[in-house]
Amino acid sequence: MTRTRNRVRFGVNIGARSFAESLKICLAAERYGFDVVAFSDRPPESAPEAWTAITAVGVQTSKVVVTHSSLNVPFRNPALMAKMAATLDVILGPGRLELTLGAGAQRQHFESYGIPFGDAPWSFAGLRDAVHIMRGMWANDSFTYEGQVHSVSDASIGIHPADGHIPIGIAAMGPQMMRFTGRNADAWMKNQGWPESLEQLRGLVLQLEQGAEEAGRDPLVIRRALNGGAALGDEAVEQARAHVARGPSYLTGPHVYGSAEQVIETIETYREAGIDDFRFRFPDSLLFEQIQQFGEEVIPKVV
Repeated sequence: MTRTRNRVRFGVNIGARSFAESLKICLAAERYGFDVVAFSDRPPESAPEAWTAITAVGVQTSKVVVTHSSLNVPFRNPALMAKMAATLDVILGPGRLELTLGAGAQRQHFESYGIPFGDAPWSFAGLRDAVHIMRGMWANDSFTYEGQVHSVSDASIGIHPADGHIPIGIAAMGPQMMRFTGRNADAWMKNQGWPESLEQLRGLVLQLEQGAEEAGRDPLVIRRALNGGAALGDEAVEQARAHVARGPSYLTGPHVYGSAEQVIETIETYREAGIDDFRFRFPDSLLFEQIQQFGEEVIPKVV
């Protein structure tokens, strides 16, 4: 494994919160040097709808990238999503919007909304169709595509991304989706917390890179993101561990915990394994303090 050609980035996972609090977090993240803010897309949760939330945050911030972790394809028609994304990209300007797509995993969430949801191959096929449809509609005045789950016929959106392209990342873990991501996507994100081990992470990255090489792509231009809990300093680490002790949460599994020096060392270890994008969820009780501390003590020291 080797480092990618991409600049390292840091982001904040917003979680299920009110919009007022979410906006405060995003403004703080932007102020202290974070690059990305990511919203959860789980409509049954008591939180603002994820696409509406990034739209509102995007127009009230100036440079932070808005995305999701991840945007679940079955909830939205891909052709309409192509127009929604192109519209927001034009509103915010190039480079402010990235799509992080997922096939969807919480069956009950979809069925409770009356949305069809099949097995893993069906979900993967739907995601694959969505990527082709969105890319095709951004690039053409009209587009036709016959997919396994989603299709379009002479479809147009009448508006196109500001620079012709919106980065598409895919949240993937299985071998087939990892290779598809390597062949087709601009980015990959590992959901479900930090890797169980460096061996697991290297195996995933290897599958991603094999997919890219099969398609004749340079694998080192594909952005790779990790997504999990973090705690900087003794007090935050103590609170994070107490949270874990109360039961399963976003802080279970290996963590980015410790002093600034320890956190930087962990980040560098992941970077050597091929990661260039880190999305953090900090302990709630110290959230704003953690964002400031991380922005002052860690971000400037990671090149």
